[in-house]
Amino acid sequence: MFESSWEQLSIYQQDISRILINSFKYNKLAHAYIFEGPLGTKRIETAFLLAKTLLCKDKDELFNPCGVCHNCKRIDNLTHPNVFYIQAEGEVIKKKQVKELLDEFSKSAIEDGPRVYIINEADRFNQESANTLLKTMEEPGNEIYQILVTDQINVLLKTIVSRAQVLHFKPIDKHLIQKDLLQKKVDPLVASVVSEYTNNYDAAESIANSSEMVQVIKFVTNLYKSLLEKKQSMVIMFKENHDLILSKSDMIDYFLTLMIFYQKDLLNYKLRHLDQIIYNTEESTIEKLSEMISQNTIEDNLDKMLGLKSRLKYNINSQLAFDKMLAHLERGFNYGVSSRSDSI
Repeated sequence: MFESSWEQLSIYQQDISRILINSFKYNKLAHAYIFEGPLGTKRIETAFLLAKTLLCKDKDELFNPCGVCHNCKRIDNLTHPNVFYIQAEGEVIKKKQVKELLDEFSKSAIEDGPRVYIINEADRFNQESANTLLKTMEEPGNEIYQILVTDQINVLLKTIVSRAQVLHFKPIDKHLIQKDLLQKKVDPLVASVVSEYTNNYDAAESIANSSEMVQVIKFVTNLYKSLLEKKQSMVIMFKENHDLILSKSDMIDYFLTLMIFYQKDLLNYKLRHLDQIIYNTEESTIEKLSEMISQNTIEDNLDKMLGLKSRLKYNINSQLAFDKMLAHLERGFNYGVSSRSDSI
């Protein structure tokens, strides 16, 4: 789960790594931090790397924790008595959770050394828990370090933000996500599509490891291949597999997004933007399909699919909408044209 070194972290968050290394180097570490940024940007991993650096007994000259000492291993296993981690119970972080945490810090430490608490989803404080935490931030005590992690810093009390150093985590580049997925032996097609679908590193790993999500990627490629083979209607294929797509609302959006990616690939091939192809193992099929219809038809189909993506938010009949979309696509490829008056 956790990054093993600041050099490794710098691959994904170069500025964050540099700032924190310099803070150790010049003895300028803040007692309170807010790690702010989108989900899946290594915020939690950085918080635990910071804790390990504070408590490791065998750091190297670049402030990297050794990863093998008793302290490092206990932090990795969430069993170190000087490191506390809390997150929301249900919808909010409750006053009781914060009070229990602060009670621990009011006692003498079981072991010597700094104490660190990490609060994930800090935007989920209720008013009471936020005010309780604020009191400790005013007088944190010696060798106590506070790390709040959030993707909605605007929700935090301004007084809390003013008492912490805010570090902004940037979205991770999709090429880094794709590279890491490939190193983990993920299928090249899946790695390319998933890294385009999300820049949330954790979500990308989860999708790539989900047999259902991977199945949808394969299904989309088979749908488009059917336009070449003409053995089975796209509409019939969808009816035979609709349980996979329609079972969950997030899967519905996922499926349509993947269909849009393929449509974009047809357009990019038409425009010879080959370096932008997402379904990178399907170039032969994409080439043949792009030659069957005009650029205007591809663009029109893409516009309609994007419009459908917006309308799906309003509880329309998803199965009927997808049936119409696929029938519309088939007509375009059968006749090489698309009527702009047609709706899907």
